[in-house]
Amino acid sequence: MSVPTASTTARAILLGLAAGSRSTLGAAAPLWAGARARGSVSGRCSVALAVIGELAVDKLPWAPSRLEGPGTAVRVLAGGLGGALLARGLGQPVLATAGIAAAAAPLGAAAGLRWRSWWGTGRGAWAGAALEDAAAVGLARAACSGWPRARGRC
Repeated sequence: MSVPTASTTARAILLGLAAGSRSTLGAAAPLWAGARARGSVSGRCSVALAVIGELAVDKLPWAPSRLEGPGTAVRVLAGGLGGALLARGLGQPVLATAGIAAAAAPLGAAAGLRWRSWWGTGRGAWAGAALEDAAAVGLARAACSGWPRARGRC
């Protein structure tokens, strides 16, 4: 089995952490990068709507826990899918990169929940969630920055 480069491994970890926090970011970040490289405005709009939808629903009081029921499984799958798309765009080993991203997703989920629990003590819970959103989007952006322009595909 091929091993991804150190750069791809780091990108997969960042993307998996982002997917653990916001599951749509797992696939959305590489799809956004691919749509941007192709100049597809409709592709970017579709991806943005999916992410915005999750960001909004996450703030609702009845939003399910990311660590209970299917929450973690969804995030692991989203991280793996994102890792596979990332690897494909970078010309790296797909299975290994997907596995790395999938393995990082539960860590991102737990870290995000812990952050919100800590921040929500004596502060506005909504503000803590918005800061978590910003961190997750930043991680996803860092994971997918600068590609797939060099290869011309996603």
